[in-house]
Amino acid sequence: MVNKIKIQHQTSMAQVHLFQSWVLFLQNLLRPHYEILFSPPLFIPQEYLRDAKYFDHFPHQLFKVSGIKKSTMQYINPAACLHVYPKLRGKNIETYSTFVTAHCARFEDGHWHEPYRLADFHMSELVVIGSLDTINIKLIEIKLLLQNCFNGFGFGGNFENATDAFFLGEDEGAKMIQKLKGLKQEYVVQSDGKDVALASINNHEEFFGGRFNISTSDSIANSMCVAFGIDRLVAFSLETWGSDMNNWPKEFTKHVKVSQ
Repeated sequence: MVNKIKIQHQTSMAQVHLFQSWVLFLQNLLRPHYEILFSPPLFIPQEYLRDAKYFDHFPHQLFKVSGIKKSTMQYINPAACLHVYPKLRGKNIETYSTFVTAHCARFEDGHWHEPYRLADFHMSELVVIGSLDTINIKLIEIKLLLQNCFNGFGFGGNFENATDAFFLGEDEGAKMIQKLKGLKQEYVVQSDGKDVALASINNHEEFFGGRFNISTSDSIANSMCVAFGIDRLVAFSLETWGSDMNNWPKEFTKHVKVSQ
């Protein structure tokens, strides 16, 4: 069965400027930590999902799209980073890093609530693949960088261990392992008394390195990604800063050209 999206977007000029500005701001903020910019297509090959075990762990989240001929069935990106690991399949690397922005969609049992949980959404991700030491250092650096950045923007929140699974699966054992090891941490803020995750830091350990046979000089490659919900950042920015661009933080606007 094909999951259907029915969403009404009401977009203001402030939202448009914020959307463009957040992507560019994050590209600039994280520039010391990546080498390549990457914009994958809307659709993702089935073999990428299969080899990442997405069909095994999260088949219920996938949107399927078919053309006039049913044999042309394709899947919409569930996450931006899933395009990255197949590019390195079978390779021996020292370090690989990229900043990815993609249009994604997840079904999530149809539990959508604007503006923070949408059926289709935009995701930017920093992806780093390399040795265990490289990944551990990056995890600490990026967490501190984002904590300072968000606090400076008035986004009062903290990083918290997350229980919703990203790559291990959704059974209770996988969730417990993820929480105990702190493999996923989300920057959580409050909106109308509810938790909203604006970004997440994900430590994949050797999962994707093993699935796609990516190695470093002496071991299976480790990897991490830092994911940002651009639509959520836009919504929370409007809630916190308002729509008057003159009231947006200078640290945010100095990196980007915001036209009136």
